[in-house]
Amino acid sequence: MSSPPHALVLPWPMQGHIVPLMHLSHFLADNGFKITFVNTEYSHNCIVSAGAHTDRFHMISIPDGLDPEEQRFGPRLVDAIEYNLPSELENLIRKINTEGNEKITFLIADGAMGWAVEVAERLGLRSVAFSPHSATFLAICLNIPKLRKTDVVDENGSVKNKERFKLGPTATHIDETYFAWNFMGNFEIQQRMFRYFENNVQSVLKAHFIVCNSFQDFELPVFKSFPNIIPIGPLPLGKATNATGLFWSDDPTCIDWLDQQPLNSVVYVAFGSIATLDLNQLEELAFALDSSQMHFLWVTRPDQTMGEHHHFLKQFQESINRRGKGKIVNWCNQEKVLAHPSIACFVSHCGWNSTMDGVKNGVPFLCLPSMADQLAIRDYLCDVVKVGLSLKNKNGVVTREEIMSKLVELQQSQEIKARAGRMKELAQKSISPGGSSFQNLFNLVEALKKIGV
Repeated sequence: MSSPPHALVLPWPMQGHIVPLMHLSHFLADNGFKITFVNTEYSHNCIVSAGAHTDRFHMISIPDGLDPEEQRFGPRLVDAIEYNLPSELENLIRKINTEGNEKITFLIADGAMGWAVEVAERLGLRSVAFSPHSATFLAICLNIPKLRKTDVVDENGSVKNKERFKLGPTATHIDETYFAWNFMGNFEIQQRMFRYFENNVQSVLKAHFIVCNSFQDFELPVFKSFPNIIPIGPLPLGKATNATGLFWSDDPTCIDWLDQQPLNSVVYVAFGSIATLDLNQLEELAFALDSSQMHFLWVTRPDQTMGEHHHFLKQFQESINRRGKGKIVNWCNQEKVLAHPSIACFVSHCGWNSTMDGVKNGVPFLCLPSMADQLAIRDYLCDVVKVGLSLKNKNGVVTREEIMSKLVELQQSQEIKARAGRMKELAQKSISPGGSSFQNLFNLVEALKKIGV
């Protein structure tokens, strides 16, 4: 009797990359695959501590070479990954395939880990490159050589030609806002991240399949121009489940609290696993939420609530608790929250996972991006598919008046609600049997099953 196909899954070591690959791994496990999910030791320990691991497949870890207390974002992490992980991954695969009965059949690597495709190639394995980002962002990264050749950007990723342009014949027009590496901090970070993306391109293109967590109707012009990018989202397929891969424990009281709220009455506020607000912006947002006519559910990560932030939020929470105005939690199961009928809108940093979660559930957006591809996603949500409103800042701060005004406008806009509802229908159709993403995943499963037979 033949062994089941065995996938080794490798995400970039950040929660926003790990969670969608966990969803994909669950889908493959449902279809008879054996999964070995490989995190860095730091990520693995966070997931286990949060109780967000799974016994449905084998979860193991490899060292990233950084000290436990070091910050895991930016050039330092990129350097550590490039220097340490290729040999760690190769040694791991060789060990599994030498000592185990069920050898690795193929590799599924995060699109940001293109070098892993090279490792797979050296070991004679097929590979899938998975992008947790938008198809637009993925297409931009894959076209960096073209952007350089046509003098759109220079060797540091800085924009030379500020005119709007198209990536492909059917793609929508984009501008410098879409070059995420220019919105990650200072010039040193920009240079390092651009070089990493540029070096990553050729490796990703060697993958046998390139897939992304998006769906056909949401980014149709890009998929028409780049048929090698296969949409398989929004993940997860089916109903929202207990999420695995989270770095913090979700608060189980969120759904009980939402059950007590009227339909379409709650503002959900969350800024993902990295984005932060300074104290001034935090206070403006808190005042706006407290002064609005709506209740709110606000996620403030443990690492967002230290020092002055902690003191302010503690007093604010005591105030709203006395009046039953809202609820503040450290973390929640966002997929379940956004699927709840009491949710009216989503104040979001516009990370791609959050975007797919909101679009999948037909929730209008109030957009407050801070970095990287979030600015381009805001423009796409507000100006292209028109399912949200952008919060305009004044001297670097979005005022309470701006937030309150846009909350009212969003709640009163039947056009935005209708477009969000239509996009929900298209998203749900894509992941239902016979839908485009469902069929793409089915085809991928069948192709991967044939590997090694």
